Amino acid sequence: MPVRAHRPLEDVRTGTRIFIDANIFVYHFSGPTPLTDSSSALLQRVQDGDILGVTSAVVMVELLHRLMILEAASALQLQPRDATRYLREHPEGAKSLGRHRRAPAAVHAMGVEVAPVDSATIEDSHAVKEQHGFLTNDALVLATMQRLGITALASNDSDFGRVQAITVYRPTEAGT
Repeated sequence: MPVRAHRPLEDVRTGTRIFIDANIFVYHFSGPTPLTDSSSALLQRVQDGDILGVTSAVVMVELLHRLMILEAASALQLQPRDATRYLREHPEGAKSLGRHRRAPAAVHAMGVEVAPVDSATIEDSHAVKEQHGFLTNDALVLATMQRLGITALASNDSDFGRVQAITVYRPTEAGT
């Protein structure tokens, strides 16, 4: 299946209702990265009421996990790929982590709507997997978007380019 070209986050039009994937939040909260400024600017537009940001409970869980792993890697001087196993084997390390816990309140303060994911959406995600070959979380993103009637997606995941029915907006590196 051909992959559609993406658009930069900066091209999101005023008034657009856009679904925000986990990686946009990760770049914002874990920066600085080359994609932090672009991602943070999008979230600022949501906070300013220029665009309407929506995400899901599943994305929030993914965000929390990824931020926890990054926090552990930094605080405990681990490679990110080793952090999950380390935290499972050393629960005291997991107890000491707290910075990632602030993300949900910050997302709420930005005015991002967090949509629930119900059993019907989970069932719908199976058809998305079959049609597009997505893994579970990406299938749930698309199924949630379909349920909510959203066709704009902020994500750095190139797999979504296979979906003709949506427009994918990706973060850009500073200065490009």
